[in-house]
Order: sequence, then structure tokens, then C-alpha cells
Amino acid sequence: MTIDPAFVEAEFARQNNEPSAREHLREARAARFADVAAAIRETVLDGELSAFDRRRRVLEIVRKALTAHGHFCRTADNRSFYFARFDRQLYDIEQQAFAHLLAWMSGLSPTENEFRFVHAMLAAEAARGDVVEVHNLAFFDPASGLLAISDGGPGVWVRERGGDWRRQLNGERGLLFFAEPDAAPWEPDFDAAPGALDWFLQQIPFADDGALSAEDQRAAFLICVLGLFFPCFSRTVMIPAFVGPQGSGKTTAMRLTGRLLVGPQFDVMQLRRDKEDAFVAAVTNRLVCGLDNVDARIAWLEDSLATLATRQRYQLRRLYSTNDLVSYAPRAFVMVSSRDPRFRRPDVAQRLLIFRFRMLNTFRDEPAIFADLEKHRPAIWAAMLAMLAMTADKILDFEPPPMKFRMADFTAFGWRIFRASGNQDAWTALLARLESAQNEFAAEGDAVIDVLRTLLERDGQIGPIETGELFRLCRPLAEDIGALTFPRTATGFGRKLTGMARIIEGELGAKFTEQRGHQGRRTIGITRRG
Repeated sequence: MTIDPAFVEAEFARQNNEPSAREHLREARAARFADVAAAIRETVLDGELSAFDRRRRVLEIVRKALTAHGHFCRTADNRSFYFARFDRQLYDIEQQAFAHLLAWMSGLSPTENEFRFVHAMLAAEAARGDVVEVHNLAFFDPASGLLAISDGGPGVWVRERGGDWRRQLNGERGLLFFAEPDAAPWEPDFDAAPGALDWFLQQIPFADDGALSAEDQRAAFLICVLGLFFPCFSRTVMIPAFVGPQGSGKTTAMRLTGRLLVGPQFDVMQLRRDKEDAFVAAVTNRLVCGLDNVDARIAWLEDSLATLATRQRYQLRRLYSTNDLVSYAPRAFVMVSSRDPRFRRPDVAQRLLIFRFRMLNTFRDEPAIFADLEKHRPAIWAAMLAMLAMTADKILDFEPPPMKFRMADFTAFGWRIFRASGNQDAWTALLARLESAQNEFAAEGDAVIDVLRTLLERDGQIGPIETGELFRLCRPLAEDIGALTFPRTATGFGRKLTGMARIIEGELGAKFTEQRGHQGRRTIGITRRG
């Protein structure tokens, strides 16, 4: 089916919030489906039809209208969608937006039997549809060098290797993108003066702290954001963790990032101990999530963050069923902020980018901050596209070497970018500082680290000694310093030592050795370096 050019023009004009364009959009939609509701009304009021035939005739009317203006499809994680060509949007069959579309075009109320029947049958049909790949913010094809970036609305900016940016419609060339329901499409200002991306990074008040300078943190954060646009190189992701006291700008930093990527309607969200399902719904349906003030101890959070970083699917029981499992693939770029983090488990800390914030000396109201962002947003996106184009052209020119940093995808991606400008050694040095920040974060307030430090300072070295004997040696010291989180058993103590080996080495400036002997007995040795 050909697309009405006037309608497409109205869609793109809508990005500039022109009232006449929005009115054109409403009129175009109404004209397309004016006869559908009338045909359904005539069918429903036909007294000669049985209820069985009436519902199926209504289904046929709706199906014919929908397939004339779009198509049904599903993703590899068995989520069913309707892609509407008239607004270039993907509608999840199970969510309210599609129900609203169905009600609007058919004239049926969701409480009517015909509506429920049609909705159920369309869901079944979509579940058997073609499997398609649906992208989040961007898609990159290493073979051809094609880079495509959603504008958050009906448009997609595409660029061939070495070419120029041009805009096409969502769904063209087989490229389908999710969009946030409340996203505001962006329009790059290629004529803007350079420096807009630097301006944006300067708005986030990173603080010099320990191993990492504010400039280090800006560089790491930029690499993290750029990685969102090359998903084939980011099978696993880092999670930015904004840590600092109240009034240090953590929440504003997340809002700035979300509003740049999504639009002015973006806002952060709160976590609740008993609402893991709400967390899963957010990270599998949104493109950007900001988890704000995560200070309470939440039993499921550390496992969920580890799952999110490795992009594993969430396995949950379907609502109102007894034994029906469903899986959801995470999609969101997630940031988390905290004054007193309770998610310091070593394997979680290794998946976090620790960004430090300090109490601000002066404060500026958020409306003014976000008004500045909205004014600069076109220029920031133009600068971002320029940097992404340069990255796309050079990212395959170099093969990164093996490195020690845990999250290999982030490590390799950053190395490629730094290598393109001949600064790969600076990236290696920055990774070492990032790892030190992770170790410090995981060890902060940890009873095992405190006890081992006391023992090492007293005796000069620890072991070699069996794990059980070391536990009996450490436990009285833990009681003396009032350590409430020290492991209760020798087995738990041994597991924690193994999991924290790199953190122990980094925090204590020592070499950690572990050997297994007869009957699985483990011998631990900790000696100061140098």
C-alpha cells in the first residue's frame, strides 16, 4: 500500500509541535477508518445473524482494515505486535495502547463481547505471525556499515558507511523500532556550532573522588551512552550508578540523560520491595529507566541488576495462570541513584559504572535546567550523530586485545573508540581506575575487608591457612569491631573470599592466592605486594 504523502508530511511536522499538523493527523486517521465503525454497527444490529456469525463478521471487518494499513508480527521472545503504517508505530497487542486503537477504529467498547472476541483472535493471529527483529534506539550492521537511529517518533536517521545522514520512516527497509509512548521526536541541527555534546556532559556534576576524576567519569559515561547505538557490540551492558548525598544532582543527572534520549516527558521512577514485577515491566517496555533513591535493602534487586547487565531474559509466571511461564527480554538503558547503596555485591559492583556526586554549593531550578536542555537538544543530537558516524566508520578497523576488566563488551567498545584517535593507552589506564572505583564501592563498609585489613596490619601477612581456620581466626575480630554483616559460617566465609578475590587485592594492596587440597580443603594466602 502506498503512503499518503500529506499524511507523512503531517507526521514529520508533528515533531515541531505545529497545531495544524496535529489537526491534520487527527483528520487523516479519522478518514482512514470512517467506514469501519459504520460497517461494524450495521453488522452488530443485523438481527438475522447469529451471535456466532456476527462476531466473526466483525472480526473480518477489523482484520481487513488493520492489514490494509499495517501488519502483525512477533519477536523472538514471543511478544506480539501490530505495526501501523499510518503512524509508523508498533503496538503491543497485550497493552492498552492497542486496545485504545482497536476501540477508536471500531467504535466498540472494551466491555462489549464483540470487542473481547476480536481482541483475543487478533492476539492469536499475531502470535503466529512472522518473527521480526525490533530495535531499541539504534541498529548497526557491521557487514554493510549501515547505522540507523530512531528519532523517537515515526522517523529513522540512517547512514551508510562514509555517507551522509538522511531520514526515512520507521518500518522502511525492514527496520522496526520501539518508541516510548510519551517520546518527543528530535530533529538534529546540523548547522549548530560545535561543542553541544561537551556542553551536555558538563551539565552533569560529576565530582573528583578517589581514583576517578570528574573528567574520567565524563569519558566513561560518554562511552556508555555511545554503546547504546551499537547494540551488536554491547551484548552485555554497564549500569551507571550515581552515588552521593542528598542535593548533589543525582536525580537531575538521570533526568537530563533521559530527556535527551526520550524527551521532556521522561521522569525517574521509584522501586518498592514488593514490586519486582513493576521493575521487570519497566526495563522490558521502556527505552530509558532512571531508578531513583535506591537506598532501602531490596531482596531481589542485586539479582535483577546482574540479569539486566548480562541481558538475560526475565522468566515470570503469566498473570492469572497456574503454570504458564513467559519470558521478557530487557530493553531499557538503566541508571540508578543512591545515597546509601545496598547493592554492593561483588559481581554486581563489577557491572556498575560508579559515578560520584558531592553536595552542590549552589542550586538552580530544574525548569531552567531542562529549558536549556530543550534549547540545546537539536545541536546535541547533531553532535552525537557526527560522533556516531565517525565511530561507525572506524570501529571495525582495529581488533581490541584481551583485557582484565570484567565487562568485556564495554571494554572492547571503549578501546576501539580510543584507538581510533591513538589513545588506547589512556583507555587502558581509565579502565584500571574504573576497576578501583568498583572495588572501593564493593568494599565500602564490608566486614570481611575490614577484618582482613586488621589481620594483615597486625601480622604482616595471612596464611597460607585453611579457610575454616581463617574463619575461626577472623570471627573474634569481627565481633570486636561490631561487624553485623560478617558471614555466620565457614562455608559462607569461604564463598565470599572467592567472590571478592579481586576486591581484596585492590583494597588491601595484596596478592590473593587460593589452592585446593585433599577432600576439597581450600588454603588461602594474602600477602602485601612489594
